[in-house]
Amino acid sequence: MLRLGTRASVLARTQSGQVAAAVTALTGMPCELVPIRSEGDDTRIPLDAPPRPGAFVATLRDALLEDRVDLVVHSYKDLPSAPVPGLVVAAVPERAPAEDVLVAREGLTLAQLPVGARVGTSSPRRSAALLRLRPDLVIVPVRGNIDTRISLAHNGTVDAVVLALAGLHRVGRAAEATEVFALTDLVPAPAQGALAVECRSDSPLAATLAALDHLPSRLEVVAERAVLEGIEAACTTAVGARATWSPQRLDLVAEISDHRGVGYASRYAVVDLPASDPVESRATAYELGCAVADALLQGTP
Repeated sequence: MLRLGTRASVLARTQSGQVAAAVTALTGMPCELVPIRSEGDDTRIPLDAPPRPGAFVATLRDALLEDRVDLVVHSYKDLPSAPVPGLVVAAVPERAPAEDVLVAREGLTLAQLPVGARVGTSSPRRSAALLRLRPDLVIVPVRGNIDTRISLAHNGTVDAVVLALAGLHRVGRAAEATEVFALTDLVPAPAQGALAVECRSDSPLAATLAALDHLPSRLEVVAERAVLEGIEAACTTAVGARATWSPQRLDLVAEISDHRGVGYASRYAVVDLPASDPVESRATAYELGCAVADALLQGTP
């Protein structure tokens, strides 16, 4: 029996259950979900000021390091950019859609919201992007799971909320999105829509789980997270990055707001990938992200 650690929310258990089924199909071993309450679940302070970096993943990683579970599943965008000694992301399964969406009262789009509309999000990245599109908006910090945040728009607490499309897809509520944001309007968080399957680096399971790795998704998140590392992002950094894989090519767009003296900057780059060489392709993706990070820190849009 394998023990898979997961946060206890409906979304976390749903995506962890999908990975558990894939692990069982791969190994022939039952995979039991072990719900673990995280620091992020317990804190009531805004998401842009968590109790320690990676508040939603730190407790899961503690359980993994203490051998209370054999593997864990994270929403990859929640992972801090710095690696944890003794742990490895053994697999990145095929990525879900990376876009952000609006869920608004009465089916409204962002352009249709009234002047001074209240939009709920605790993400510095989303807040900065929304205010570039609509400076009149009032950003309201909100917390809670998908159901809670959607209910805030439906009950009139706010006029709309912004969520990740991937999460809505996984819990079967994608139809409730009233607008899917274009990449040009709202660049997603690095690794948004991707999952990280993590285990101890000294575990034989690491090599086994590698069979679940989806190379295009892995290359995308490697490039995006290299941007995080390159700009020395913190939990409060307003940064978006989206890489798009196509055969032998990787495109990357990224933007930052109010970071290290840069008011706002956006950069795009593309690189050719080595043919049939996954290791070299990962190195190339990482270099692409680092180059874009350097360009962002030069400033100017």
